Amino acid sequence: MKKIASIAPAVATVLLMTTATACGGSDGTNAAASSAPVTARNCGADYTFTAAPQRVVASSTPATEVLLALGLRDKLAGTVAAKDIVPEYADDLRGVKVIAESAFPPPSKEVVYSADPDLVVSGYPDDYGPKAMGDRAVLRKEGVNTYLLSANCPGHKAKIEDVYTDVRALAAVFGVQDRGEALAAKLQAEINAVKAVPGSLKVFDYAGGKEKPTTAGSSALVDDLIRRAGGTGIFPEVTSFKQVSWEEVVKRNPDAILVEDQAFEPADKAIAWMKTYGPIKDVTAVKENRFIVVPVNDTQPGVRGGRALKTLAEGLAR
Repeated sequence: MKKIASIAPAVATVLLMTTATACGGSDGTNAAASSAPVTARNCGADYTFTAAPQRVVASSTPATEVLLALGLRDKLAGTVAAKDIVPEYADDLRGVKVIAESAFPPPSKEVVYSADPDLVVSGYPDDYGPKAMGDRAVLRKEGVNTYLLSANCPGHKAKIEDVYTDVRALAAVFGVQDRGEALAAKLQAEINAVKAVPGSLKVFDYAGGKEKPTTAGSSALVDDLIRRAGGTGIFPEVTSFKQVSWEEVVKRNPDAILVEDQAFEPADKAIAWMKTYGPIKDVTAVKENRFIVVPVNDTQPGVRGGRALKTLAEGLAR
């Protein structure tokens, strides 16, 4: 694999080009990105690209969708969980090598390297964990650059604007800044089109678990979406994905329960179970049957934020 430039000095902005940006071409590219290194700041570190990546592995469905939305299908050397792709990008994904049928557990380093990537883009921090690809600094030394969709950077309080930052950053890395600006504007317009429901209804984000429920936490993107829809998460002190207790859920009495629809715990089965679980029968959300089903990947950073927000707002308005 081609050796990647070592970590660059810190930069004040998310992206730094070493020469001025030239006018965009008719295909949405910008000449400067192809003639000068680009440095992208991601999760507190700087990653330098001496040339646009040519073999990219997208190790999560949200990451795949962002790359396809930027028109970078020809750069994809591998993807995971291809069956989870939204219908509008399904045709674009045909013919791309599927290195893993599921994103959970995340693909191993050996599986990812089988596609001979020069860049890995992921939506989940676990992809860079010890049981998956491993430390990003090590990958870089081995010639593989990495990018994590920044709303999921460890220790970061996510907001929908992080998605626009990622779109612009990746577009600059590939020299397609015009496409990045167009996509960011489209995604922002979808968010702005959704009006918040008045009243600040209390919402419990249920991410699975019967004995002890799990919630994504107030630093996750889903919490920002809940707020924009007009709700308030009931566990503001929980700042990372973790288990809570049903007793505490009862005490905080949510007006609505956001049910993350997941392969290991489909939403319809989770809702049917919660309706029969005695300890929560008097919770307002259960009594009023206000369950809001959102596919788990819609809660992740990527191109689905607008539709997730619309689903949330419509659910809270019922």
